[in-house]
Amino acid sequence: MDQRRSLQNIGISFFRDESGQTAIIAAVCLVMLVSFIGLAIDVGNLRYQQRKLQAAADAAALAAALELQSCGTSHNCSAMQTAASKSVTENAYTGAALVLNCGATASSGLTLMLNNPVCANGSSDPNASNTNYVEVVMKQYKSTYFASLLGFTSVPVVARAEATRAPAPCIYALDKTSTNAISVDALAALQAQCPIVDESSSPSAFGCNVLAAVSATLIRVTGGTEGLLCAGVNPPPEVHAPIPTPADPLAYLPKPAVPSTCTGSPTLGLTSLQILGTATLSPGRYCGGIIIGPAANVTFLPGTYVLTNTGLLGIPLLGGLTVTAGATVQGNGVTFYNDGPSNGLTGGITFAGTLPLISNINLVAPTTGTYAGILFFQDPNDTAPAILAASIGGGTKLEGAFYFPSASVSYAVSGSAKFNILVAKDIDFTVLTIGGTAYEQSVFGNNYSTLPGGSPIPATGAVLIQ
Repeated sequence: MDQRRSLQNIGISFFRDESGQTAIIAAVCLVMLVSFIGLAIDVGNLRYQQRKLQAAADAAALAAALELQSCGTSHNCSAMQTAASKSVTENAYTGAALVLNCGATASSGLTLMLNNPVCANGSSDPNASNTNYVEVVMKQYKSTYFASLLGFTSVPVVARAEATRAPAPCIYALDKTSTNAISVDALAALQAQCPIVDESSSPSAFGCNVLAAVSATLIRVTGGTEGLLCAGVNPPPEVHAPIPTPADPLAYLPKPAVPSTCTGSPTLGLTSLQILGTATLSPGRYCGGIIIGPAANVTFLPGTYVLTNTGLLGIPLLGGLTVTAGATVQGNGVTFYNDGPSNGLTGGITFAGTLPLISNINLVAPTTGTYAGILFFQDPNDTAPAILAASIGGGTKLEGAFYFPSASVSYAVSGSAKFNILVAKDIDFTVLTIGGTAYEQSVFGNNYSTLPGGSPIPATGAVLIQ
């Protein structure tokens, strides 16, 4: 009995001794603690790798976006691929497999996916299928430390970036010395959804008169401002801004070829082509220019219209294009080129679309080709001033760039255009009136979604969107 009782006491004392249980629990906790520390190390490393990869993806998207204009209608062009790949290499990532247009990626290593247009997130992305945006998705498989003990030997790290060209200015005054290279007349109103550049170094380079109003995303003036008596300039001009490079953003445009023969009637160029009724015109050379009367209804077929002032038998013809108030004019995919003077005289571009009659003018520039986005192009040797006055009240739509590098332009145009660009030597924004009442403002849009290469003005930078 004593021996049995002694054994029972030993067993009871053993189970009552908690030191063994504590050791077991401590061992389990230590394993769990080490596991959590290991997991934290893996997660921290993966987050660090993701941040590095994101920086590389951002840089690659920006580099690719800078090539949007040079690519034109060629999506994911070689220049874009080279820019993105080089950027990735410069960020210390080598051996990336290049994939285009949301193609399949490898299950190991490093992948650089370049998408133009955007496609990775499908229709949920507001810029999906928009060729003016570039998307980069980078994926890299990274080895784990402690997670490999649980079977996770590598984990994919993904970074995505989306970029486009930086907003380009849409209004340029190229005169380097003139007073009021840009002026806004009394009661006139200007709204530009893009930057304005005044390159004049004059202390009075930019002027805004009584009760006028100006709104833009940015106003840069090389010289100074005069008066600013207007109701408001928003934002205030940035004065003493340097002249941009290039100073003439459309100087790269080649002059259109001038056909050797005249188009239409009169074929000999004895007089200007004057239209008073209904007419459909084809691209070509119009010797003596085109005059559209107040009751005319004219359709311009797609193409380039060359307006020359070449006379015959010593008879000077002014050339140019004149649209009289009350006319109806339409044309999609058209460019008007006002040729330089060959006899000392030249005609300008004149749209009289407000008083006394409202014109119905609907002209849209081409969306592809050499002159994509260019509606009016005047020879740099031609100093003939232009008058552009047309109101949305008459159904106006003048969509494209107005390029008059050596001429002054008087401008008062409203309408439903997605975008407008005005590049001229000097610019005067005048009052847009109907019946003597100022009720509309000149508007410059900034939506280049119809142009595969975006704005025809070269990009000075790129911006991240997502």
